[in-house]
Amino acid sequence: MFRNTIWAMVAMAVAISWAGALSGQENSRYEPPQVIAAEEPVYPVNVVNPGTVVLEVTLDPAGEIEAVKVVQAAAGFNEEAQRVIRKWKFAPARLDGKPVRSVIPVVFSFSQPLVWRPGKAQ
Repeated sequence: MFRNTIWAMVAMAVAISWAGALSGQENSRYEPPQVIAAEEPVYPVNVVNPGTVVLEVTLDPAGEIEAVKVVQAAAGFNEEAQRVIRKWKFAPARLDGKPVRSVIPVVFSFSQPLVWRPGKAQ
């Protein structure tokens, strides 16, 4: 529907390794998980105000989604954000070349779609 008006930002640079796998390992090489397939959420037709949903997504060592937690809610948008994130596919995080569990923040910012009407000044 209004897919082009919604932006999803994945803060991979601040990905956090599960159980502190990086603590005390200064010489370790950590590679955050990467999004390999994503779907945009649909702006709910019954919502008027914009909103931002922040999710905490736990990925297993294979890059599969284990859990999704709403960290910052936005009325009317939480369900859509959770629905669409479960369709995303990730390459796993790696520590010294080996896949590891990780937790990443995912932010969906919903803004009301612009509606163009012929003959109206913009």
